[in-house]
Amino acid sequence: MAMLRLLGLLIGMTLGFPFAAHAGCTDPADAKALRKHLRLAARCNDRTFKSGSGVVCTTSPPPACAGTLPADVLSLAYGPNNPPAAEVDTRTFKLQLKCQKRIGKAVNSYVSRKLRSLQKGQDTPEADERARRLIDKLPERCAVTTGTDLSGVVLPAVGVQCAATMGDSGDPVDGTTLAYCLGTLLDTWVDRNGPNPQPLRPNILFILSDDQRWDTTDGTHSPSGAFIMARTRAELAGDGLELPQAFMTTPLCCPSRSSILAGSYAHRTGVYKNGGNNGGADDFADAQSIAVWLQTAGYRTSLMGKYLNGYPALWDDQTEPPYVPPGWTLWNGLKRVSHFDWIFIQPDGVGGYEEFPGGSAPEDYLTDVMRERAKTFISDSVTAGEPFFLYLSFKSPHGPFIAAPRHEGSLQHLPAWRPPSHNEVDVSDKPTWVQNSPPLTPTQIATLDQTRIDQLEMLQAIDEAIGGSSAYGIVGIMEHLRNLGVADDTLVVYFADNGWYWGEHRFRAKNKPYEEAIRSPMLVRYPKLAPCPRSEQRFALNIDLAPTFAELAGVAVPIAHDGESLVQVFDSTTPAWRTDFLTEGWPNIAPWATVHEAQWKYTEFPLTPGDVGTAFETELYDLVSDPYELTNVASDPQHAARITAMAARLRQLRPNWPVDSDPNGPDPDEEE
Repeated sequence: MAMLRLLGLLIGMTLGFPFAAHAGCTDPADAKALRKHLRLAARCNDRTFKSGSGVVCTTSPPPACAGTLPADVLSLAYGPNNPPAAEVDTRTFKLQLKCQKRIGKAVNSYVSRKLRSLQKGQDTPEADERARRLIDKLPERCAVTTGTDLSGVVLPAVGVQCAATMGDSGDPVDGTTLAYCLGTLLDTWVDRNGPNPQPLRPNILFILSDDQRWDTTDGTHSPSGAFIMARTRAELAGDGLELPQAFMTTPLCCPSRSSILAGSYAHRTGVYKNGGNNGGADDFADAQSIAVWLQTAGYRTSLMGKYLNGYPALWDDQTEPPYVPPGWTLWNGLKRVSHFDWIFIQPDGVGGYEEFPGGSAPEDYLTDVMRERAKTFISDSVTAGEPFFLYLSFKSPHGPFIAAPRHEGSLQHLPAWRPPSHNEVDVSDKPTWVQNSPPLTPTQIATLDQTRIDQLEMLQAIDEAIGGSSAYGIVGIMEHLRNLGVADDTLVVYFADNGWYWGEHRFRAKNKPYEEAIRSPMLVRYPKLAPCPRSEQRFALNIDLAPTFAELAGVAVPIAHDGESLVQVFDSTTPAWRTDFLTEGWPNIAPWATVHEAQWKYTEFPLTPGDVGTAFETELYDLVSDPYELTNVASDPQHAARITAMAARLRQLRPNWPVDSDPNGPDPDEEE
């Protein structure tokens, strides 16, 4: 394994990790052509409001160097009115039409002026200031309320990125925030299509919780409707993005975390389980990870908290110094992952690393200790003038289920959780291994009810770590970033390594293919790509995180990988995105692989794992009509064609299936 790590590191050093940015628009003729294209397209939209969709417009092609910028700009300026669906009452909506036209003109002016300035070699901040003239006048010129014409056309309207500034019909347009949103996005977009495009290179704060369900940040589990993680949602979702369709591709700690670090499905990383054959830290090729790539790109990197299961086995603590994986400038990994009496591996002050144990006092609660260590690392990085990548890996709400002493008992009043799938009565349509799972006993149900309360209480300390608490005198990490003046230059991503069952389908824990285990909370704040709050419905996966961080840092991922950068999902400019994805698991009782679409979800369970000729038990669920996965329709003949297509897709996403389904078998090489 050590030789594999060394080989990967040498390959990365040889490649140098360059990020190949496209050439951008360098010729003044390109700027002129872009300006003409945008002006004519905006004029066509404005005429359609008055004359309807039958209007004949003059057009002009955009320059090829601009890529998707022209379409992105027009979509931003007009939103659903690009083009308008129908003509509108020009008298009643005279002011709204003027505002809409001024938005289009201001956006066109910004793009044209800034691109010309960049081509002349002006500094980016100076070019931005010169280009903003008309955008800065929008608060005054768009002092109107949003209206809805009898035809159904809403105006003014803008793209989804800034739609929050428009409110509902009858609400006043928030012109100040609108100008900020438009200017921020256009600044980013023109830079990346200009003559010398550069990566954004933000600081990156990646916060990972452990065993957290996707539905535990909002009010789903609160009888009052109050958010369970109100501070986190206010700091991140309230000022950025929520991605409710975020998933872990393998719902188990070590495989999921390995996929996060490498940007690949578990069948490619070779980490199938938490330990044993094909599992644990010793099976992860740590010479190739996002930490290595970002450190090579000049980032100051740190992991704080839980690394990979089996990490302490990577060295003999009787004869060897602590093992520190490559790529981490400051390592604060946990040798003993415990809410109290933990052991950090940390710098010893003389160039090496040492063990540092914690105690059992309230101030030793792990989440709180990690919060303060994170703030120190951030401060030191800002002082050093280096961009940072902090992977803050909490243990909560993983068992043993111990909340911070100040939160113990705070949620004991919560009513029991009883979705339709709880302790599912009829599992006759499900695979044999589910049918063989006995119903939960009253004692088991009571234990799971308490586990739920404990986990929700444990999340309160994470919530305070991010958003602070005046009641307890806690300065949260987000306030700390603001105090240092770097909050808007920092990408913050909140995610979980896997979900958890509280009795759904008779299950406890994780590592099974149903939604409770594979869905993750995902909250993102980075104003340069998402200046206004919105919910982004595209699929996001744990394997997308490393490519996303790499693109923002300006490095290419130097290994074969499966994830895709989310950068253009964050700013809603991606022309196309995945419509399905793979999830997979290797539990000894029933290995599985799933193709997941927005509506349909197809899973195979090999009867003889590892046998190329094995038969399968299968599941097919319609998640629209059956979101709790109660009725398996795989045996319904009307779905035969769908199953054939999804089974073929499964083998595209996982080429060695089902040969690589044996959790204790050999690990077939994944073709590059």
